[in-house]
Amino acid sequence: MADAKVVPGTDDRKEVTTPAAVPKRGWGAPLMRFDQAWTRAESKLCAWVLMAEIVALCLWISLKGLSAEYQVSGEGEKNVSGLVFRSLITATLLGLGANLLVRPKVPVTSTEYPAAQKRQRVVVTGTIFLGLLAGRLWANGGVGYFSNLLNFMQNASLLMLVGGLRGVATRLTLWLALLGASIATAKGKHINIDVVMRFLTPKMRVPVAVLGWTAAAVMCFAGSWGFVDHIAIALFHAPPSEPCKDDPAKDCRVSGSDKLAHVTHELGNDLFLIGRQITLDFKTLPRVIVGTRYSGYLTNAEWNTWVKEGGWEAHFPKEQVEGLYAPDDPEHPHHVPAVSIPGGEEARGLLIKDADFIFPFGMFMIALRFLLRSLLAISGHVRVDPDLMHEEDEVEASHPEDEAALLAATKEGA
Repeated sequence: MADAKVVPGTDDRKEVTTPAAVPKRGWGAPLMRFDQAWTRAESKLCAWVLMAEIVALCLWISLKGLSAEYQVSGEGEKNVSGLVFRSLITATLLGLGANLLVRPKVPVTSTEYPAAQKRQRVVVTGTIFLGLLAGRLWANGGVGYFSNLLNFMQNASLLMLVGGLRGVATRLTLWLALLGASIATAKGKHINIDVVMRFLTPKMRVPVAVLGWTAAAVMCFAGSWGFVDHIAIALFHAPPSEPCKDDPAKDCRVSGSDKLAHVTHELGNDLFLIGRQITLDFKTLPRVIVGTRYSGYLTNAEWNTWVKEGGWEAHFPKEQVEGLYAPDDPEHPHHVPAVSIPGGEEARGLLIKDADFIFPFGMFMIALRFLLRSLLAISGHVRVDPDLMHEEDEVEASHPEDEAALLAATKEGA
């Protein structure tokens, strides 16, 4: 069985026939369909993650700009970030409005169209320039409102637990990179050294490639467990060793199952804290939207009632939970609507350690990709070609019968 390829030229077309390394086997067809469905799902997930990252960054930059006060200090230094952002917003809105109002109403083929188009350009350009100047008219407009909204999102909302909007964008970037690596592995476009492969025959390339992919999968599995072990010890404070049962005077390493049990228990506590913070967010967000200061509405008595009815004792020791209650202090009658961790641990960035599990999970998925690609190569559904990574996806996904049909169509056209 051979694969026929068409080499594009100027006037003559050459037909290059290369022997197929491995004939296609029927048991590989379901795996191929599964691989394609997996790739489509990851591609869609990549698009959603990318859009979420763009939204997070745009929202963070917008709130930072709208909450920045335009001021001049005694030394003459200016904080102009808020002014610049407002000028850009004003120019954009006015420019879009002017473009809609003065766009040509005559057909493109009309003799009046060039003059109308020139008038549109002049009006839109002038409006944008005026918009840049008009931003000074509301240089400090809404500073207090947007500052309150930004501080709430960064310091007293669910986003606070992952480091704010900037932390969300960082984690989404890492997730996007791992998704891209998984898709690249599935398509054979991962980084590899192919010097040896170019000196091998097509039949010898398959076992060598499968050996390399299997070794890569083993390394990814090992790296995945290494990440889990490190996160469990360094971030979740799982004990790396404990007194031996037979000889308490000696230390024995804690088993992986015990570390995972410790991490699972801590994850359960984190999920409980997430739920508690969400209940506070539902109370706080409507007040922040109407302009109420986020840290000035929840009284100490309301906070204590919220703690008492939250079921904290099921996850934390009773004496630590009692430390959450706010004292009756007339000078400080309000409590910040942000969850606190019994025992005094810092709540800000609490979920970053949970989000770090994206590293071992991504490595695990890449390892499975390597193994799946090995099976597809053995079954003949994936070509092992050093030049494959330089080809377009359509070329890689094509089949010999498709290439034969393309060859026939080319000959008919000639």
